[in-house]
Order: sequence, then structure tokens, then C-alpha cells
Amino acid sequence: MRHRKVGRHLGRSSGHRQALYRNLMKELFRHERIQTTEAKARAVRPLAERLVTKARKGRAERVVELARQRDVKKLSAWFNAKRAEQLIALADDGDEDALTRMAEQMALHARRQVLAQLGDKDIAMKLVEDIAPRFEDRPGGYTRMFKLGMRQGDAAKMALLELVE
Repeated sequence: MRHRKVGRHLGRSSGHRQALYRNLMKELFRHERIQTTEAKARAVRPLAERLVTKARKGRAERVVELARQRDVKKLSAWFNAKRAEQLIALADDGDEDALTRMAEQMALHARRQVLAQLGDKDIAMKLVEDIAPRFEDRPGGYTRMFKLGMRQGDAAKMALLELVE
């Protein structure tokens, strides 16, 4: 029985599977579109979406802007409620230096998490600086998958995984 067994194994050991997922995500963010098997696309899609969400937190100026707007809902979704309240309190007090410093620390942590997941500095920067701002107001669903039919050689189901516009 597979009760509470989450995730796909894809016939690989855990290290091989992690390397596969990392490589697929790197290529997805590099080219913004990849063609792979349907099983691999289904497996990597939620991981890529979580990574985009982390990358959205990696911009300090956006965190400061949300704190000034008193957007508790968005800040609480990104960080815990206590951090959101601290940011808003700093914005209300007018302590710009402390607010900026705290936002930069939180953004740096998010950037480091993205870098740790991807393992490639250039792609991590592209994700944080170029891709994540495009999805600033989107609550999720950053990728789409098109089924392409069968592969010629082995009749594997193929899919196109891409970032939405």
C-alpha cells in the first residue's frame, strides 16, 4: 500500500532523482520552456512553482513596498504573521533604515534558498531578477503543460512544460 507516500520515483535512486529535478528546473528557467516526458513534467512542475514563489520573496524593494502599503495578507503569505507585523510596525514607525535592513535580510535568505535548490548562480539570478517580477500579482500557476503525443523511438508520452506569460 502507498498510504501517505508522496512524490514520484521515476525508477531512479533518490540522488539521481534529485539531480534530474534540479537539471530540469535549471533548463526550464534558462529557456522558459522544456520538452520532456509527461511523467517528468508532472514531477518537476510543483517544485518549479515553489521555487518561483521563493524567488518572488527575493526582492527587498517589493517587501518594503508591501510593508508600506500595510498588505498583511501578502506579507503573511510570504513570511509568518509575526514577521509581517514586524515589517508593518517598522513602516508605521517611519524607521526606514531598520525596515530596509530587515527586508534585505529576508530577501537575501530567499535568494540563498533559491540558489541552494538550483545550484547555478546565473540561473538563480535570472529567476529572481527577471522571471519572478513577471508573476508579482499572480497567486500561483506559473507553469503550463501541453501534451505532445508519443515519442517516435519508444512511444513515451511527451509534454511541453513552459512558464506562462
